[in-house]
Parts: sequence; structure tokens; C-alpha cells
Amino acid sequence: MNITEFAEQIVFGKTIEQKLASPGRLSIDPNRRQRKPVGRIVAPGRPYGLEMRTGPKGNTPPPHDNTLENETERGKLLHFLANHELLATELMALVLLKFPDAPHAFRQGVLVTLQEEQAHTQMYIDRMRDCGVEFGTYPVSGQFWQIIEPMQSPMDFVSRLSLTFEQANLDFSQHFAKVFKRIGDNETAAVLEQIYLDEIGHVQHGLEWFRQWKDPAQSDWDAYQDSLEFPMSPQRGRAPSIQFNRDGRKRAGLTEDFIDAIEVFRQSRGRATSVRWFDAGAELELTGTVDAKSGSLVDQLNRDLELIMLPLAKADDVLLVNQMPSRELKKHLSDSGFPLPEFVLKKKREPLLERKLHDVSPWAWTPNSCLTAKEFDATVRHRSPNWQENTADLYRKSWSTSRLSQWLTEGQRLDESDDSIAEFCCGPEVVGQPIHSIEELESARSAIRERGFESLVFKPDMSASGRGQKRLPTGGDLNPHDLRWLTSFFGNKNQPACAVVEPELDRVFDFSMLWKFPLGSTEPVFQDWNQQIIGPGRKYIGSVLDKSLFGCSPEIRRFFLSNKCGKVNRVATWLQNRLAPILREQKFTGPFGVDAMIYRDLTGQLKIKPMVELNPRTTMGHVSLAIAKRLAKGASGQFRIFTASQWRANETQFKKIPLERSNDGPWKSGVIQLGEIKPMTKLVPGILIGNALSVALK
Repeated sequence: MNITEFAEQIVFGKTIEQKLASPGRLSIDPNRRQRKPVGRIVAPGRPYGLEMRTGPKGNTPPPHDNTLENETERGKLLHFLANHELLATELMALVLLKFPDAPHAFRQGVLVTLQEEQAHTQMYIDRMRDCGVEFGTYPVSGQFWQIIEPMQSPMDFVSRLSLTFEQANLDFSQHFAKVFKRIGDNETAAVLEQIYLDEIGHVQHGLEWFRQWKDPAQSDWDAYQDSLEFPMSPQRGRAPSIQFNRDGRKRAGLTEDFIDAIEVFRQSRGRATSVRWFDAGAELELTGTVDAKSGSLVDQLNRDLELIMLPLAKADDVLLVNQMPSRELKKHLSDSGFPLPEFVLKKKREPLLERKLHDVSPWAWTPNSCLTAKEFDATVRHRSPNWQENTADLYRKSWSTSRLSQWLTEGQRLDESDDSIAEFCCGPEVVGQPIHSIEELESARSAIRERGFESLVFKPDMSASGRGQKRLPTGGDLNPHDLRWLTSFFGNKNQPACAVVEPELDRVFDFSMLWKFPLGSTEPVFQDWNQQIIGPGRKYIGSVLDKSLFGCSPEIRRFFLSNKCGKVNRVATWLQNRLAPILREQKFTGPFGVDAMIYRDLTGQLKIKPMVELNPRTTMGHVSLAIAKRLAKGASGQFRIFTASQWRANETQFKKIPLERSNDGPWKSGVIQLGEIKPMTKLVPGILIGNALSVALK
């Protein structure tokens, strides 16, 4: 029998005996170079019961590790693994038929590897029979075949099989060898240990030829990425949810850089994907007044904070970024337990337009984000909304102020007994008012002073995270610096400015209520509330991840937490009843939040201001809720946005605090960095858990 005849027997044979038969001494086909390479083969020959299947029921998923004490479940896992080895055997025979002109040394290496794959398949069959399971008992998938069979060159073969599926088996075989040893099945463990050692050689063989055929100017990693086309990706070269095996990869000859890169690489395996991105300039875009200075600020914020979308993303999602995060940061995040999404540069997003996507989910819906989202309409399952011009009003502080004043006034007039929050909430007298000139400011100052307040807060109509706010006295003359600033603010005749002024309250607790309006739903879903941390200048600097009411007195805790947070739940219901009809009318979808506060009124009583402002977008509160789900029970934590200097001042101490996790994964203590630290970095988002809080809060 010559090599070609042997390969044909394996590819087209209809019995397991034909596919696994030892060929004995093989001769070289003297006419192989004259043979016409085989064309497309939809599927190899298979015996009844082992035909490759496609679709969602095309494969029996492997059982969980914790069920393998059961013999039948062990047999099911071995059945799953045996099919992979049989597919590898068939594909290696196929490459011999497809590329008769490939180098003799390459074909000889494939032939040796093929016979080892035959042996692996037989070892699995023998062990599954010992467990009472026959090969063909369960449906089997032909995914490997469908992906690798269309190969156009031997380079495609080594990239897809050797460096991808066989590399992933370095993780699987070592992992299951340990599992079987742990449960006392030493015979199966020995089979897997032998397969693991053989797979190291298989990856090594593919790597040697890959390096001969790749562009010598490219690194192994860059050439490997370029050699794969979606849905193939380096993601398939590592086992999901199983310990990454560095040692096996090093023994196979992969470089440290390659190993580091594949450890943190993520891409959807073909599942429907959400595309997400951060946008610090949503409010500024809607003002239509982006100058060089403000544009530079937005660019800086987008660079520093774009990874705060990570806690909201799933493993199969795509996160559009301005800069690719470093491998070190991706490894840090992966080691911390975050399921990494696929990172794609915004300026290189064109290949995504040809992929199957679930939806597009930007930080905020604005005209620009809607235009970006529309690029994906041809392949997205759920199309993005069209921009509604009146949605811009929801971003305005003047809108929130006017609506709150209206709702509170109506509540007093109508005495809404079933819906009333008047007993613990503010009245309209502490709500602000929109102004459009210094003259209107002076009038507002006088009115607020008459109500007993010595100072007020000035807020530009479109701003976020406390930017642009000023504290002004209600009596006396304004100081020259403030007057010049205000004159400049109101001085644009082509674009009249608007601001909100409101009494400065004795705020003692800041919190955010968070909703999501699902696509196609008629009602928003209340998700939860969380405590905000507000720094100097009334700027947002973080959120408390637990419900400890960080920094609050017992009096405030009793006020807020009584009756299972009954007050905040009533406020949330009161707001939802009023916001839902407006959002429905404007066809709003996605996350939104309402910032609120507890303050002490002029008589010393605690009151709630139920809506400081509406944020019709994703908020830091949503990010914090997603992070909080990863806290261990009873653990304290904060999501913080540090200045770069603050982070550097604490960095040495942070590094001394190891990340501690409970047995099932949630965080108990430690520090997680959510952004790069470079010379130009201004802000660093991070997560502090347990002992780390005492370091940062000194």
C-alpha cells in the first residue's frame, strides 16, 4: 500500500476498522505528483452512527468535571474526545491527498502524526467501552472538518489544525488527565498523559513548517493572526474555562511573546456578539460646540476610561477601543476573573461589518453613535434605533429640573396618596431653574437667597460628572474671576447658553438609581441603586460596590435602609411611573440612570431630592453594578477613578495586596486596574476590595 492509498482508505472508508488500521510498511506513490489533488469533500466516510452532524443538535456537549465519577458520564466525555481524534486522523489523511506536491519531509511528518492520532482514537474507544459506551452512541460534530477542509495550502493546515486545535488540546488533555487522576481513574489518566505528550510533538511539527512558510519579516504571532480568517481565530487555540498550559506550549517551541498573546486573546467563537464602546463626549457632542480644548479633553477621557466598558461586556462581545490594551493589562484583567471580550481598534472595525452580530450597544446614543451603529445594519440581528432629535433634551439639566419641579408641584396639588413621596422628599422650593443670561442669574440668586440659602450651584446645561459646575454666593457681588467666566459662558450670541442654578443643599449622601429599557419592551426594568462618591467640586470619583453606606452616620443609615430600603424603592417607582411614558414616546432603548441625593434641610431634617439629573445613557452606576456582582459575600469594595498622581502615590502599596478570591471565584480583597498607566495618562479607573480600601483611603 502506498501513502496515497492509505490516505484514501482513511478519508473515504466507511468503517472504524478501515480508518484505524495500521498500514504496515508504506511505499511512496510514484505517481503522486501527477495525481490531481482531490476537490471539495463535504464530509469523510463514516460508519452508521458516527456521521458528522451540523446545527445546534449536531454534537453532544461534554459532561461537567463534577459528574465524571459516574461511569456513563466518563464514557460520554471519552466519546466526545474520541471524535476529535478521529477528525484529526481524517484531516491529516486529507492533507496528504490535497497537497501531493508538498515537501516530502512535511508529508512524512504528517504521516507519523496521523498514525499517532489513530492510536489516540483507539485508546479512547477502548476506555469508553470499559465504561459501557460504544463509539457512535452519541451525536458527533464535524466542526473541525468544516473549518479545515477548505484549506488552500499546507500553511492553512498547520495554522488551523496544528497551531489552533492541537494547541488547544494541550490545555484539554492535561486538564482531563488531572481530573481522571483526582477521581482515581488512573488508566484513563495515563491515556490522556500520553496524548498530551504526543500533542506537544504535533504542535512542534506544525510550528516548524509554519516558520518555514511564513513571511520572515513577521513575528510568529502576527503571521499566525494573519493566517486565520473568521470564524477561525487564535481564541480557538486555547481551551475556554480551563487552566492555560504555558509549559506545554514552551515545550512545543512557542515563544514567550506568542504564549502571552494567545493567553489573553479573545474573539467570539461564532456566537452572536454585542459591539460596545465608551464615549466620554456624548453630552458635549449634543451641544454642537466642540472646540480644540474640549475635543482634546474628550480624547483624553476616552483613552483613559475606555476600558470601564469591560465589566458590562461578555466573553463573546467586541469592545471598540482607541488603543489596544497591553498584554500585561489584559493578563491582569483575565487573571482577575474578567471574561475578556475581543478588543478591536475603532479605526479598524471594517472586518466586523461582515460578521454575525447580535446588537450594537454604545455608551450613549447620540447622532454620531447612531451613524456608527448603522454601519452594522446588514449583519446585526437587532437593528439600532434611529437618532431622535428630542432625545437630546433628556440630556439637559434644564429638562430634569423643569420636570422635577412640575412633578413635585403636581404631587402637592393632587395629594397622590398611593404614589406620594412627600413625607420624606423635597418640595419644589429646593429645585433649580434654567437661566440664559447673567441678568436671569442675578434674579435667581435673589430668589434663592429669599428662601434662606446662602449659596447656589451653577451647572452648565450639558455636562457630565460634575464638569463645569460652580459654587456662587446668593448675596453680595460676584467676584471678578467668576463674573468674567460667566460673561464668557453667556457671551456666544450665535449659540445662546443655558445653565441651571439651584440652592446648594447640605448633601450627606449621593446615590444613583439604575434602569434598562430593553429593546421591544414597553416598560423599563429597575436594576438597583448604588452609592456615589463625590469629590471636590462636586465631581464624580467613584461608587461604593456594597450596601454599607460608606462614610455615613447611623442616622443616615436608619433613614435610608429602613423597611428594606423602602424609601429608595418608592422613589424609584415614583420616577419610573413618570419617566416611562416619556421614554416610550421618544422610542428610547438601553440603560439610563437618575442621580439623587439625601440632604439635610434648613430645619435639620433628612430629605431626599429624587432627581438631581437624568442620564439617558450607560452610567458609572451601571458599571459599578456589574462589578459588584463579582464581590464575595460580605466583602466591601469601591469602583474609583483616580488621578494618575493618586494612583502612583498608592501603587507600591497596591502591589503588596494580592487578589484574594473565594473558592467559586468572587473577590474578597485586592486591587484591579482598569486602565493603562502611561506618561500621558491623567485618570486611572480601578477596583478596590477589602484590605485595599484602607490603603487608598488613608
